[in-house]
Amino acid sequence: MASSLPVLLLWYIFPIIVFLGSDYIITIFKLKQRFNLKTPDITVPFLIVGMHEISKSISTFSILPYFLLTILLLGISVVVFQAYRYRDIMYGRFFKMFWRLTFLLAVLIYLVLIIASIISVL
Repeated sequence: MASSLPVLLLWYIFPIIVFLGSDYIITIFKLKQRFNLKTPDITVPFLIVGMHEISKSISTFSILPYFLLTILLLGISVVVFQAYRYRDIMYGRFFKMFWRLTFLLAVLIYLVLIIASIISVL
């Protein structure tokens, strides 16, 4: 386990590195003004990769299929919510709300995985 500890520590700080890197890229290329992109919009795929790697390191299976199923259910929930609340489904509003909620879910699950991996190392 000692040889994988530095790799695990890298995955612990990976979201911070990706978040700062995404913020730098958005600032340099002015993506916020051009496409209304924010830092969480770019960070989600990297968090998914990090979740996959951490879950593989602390157990025998990956959490990726379960996370993908969860975001599919999240998408259905957002559609039902918008149909009920606004009586209309606007694609722009749907994708924006869905992607931002996916970011929040990804950060939450990533933190849970970090805590679980710390507990499993102890």
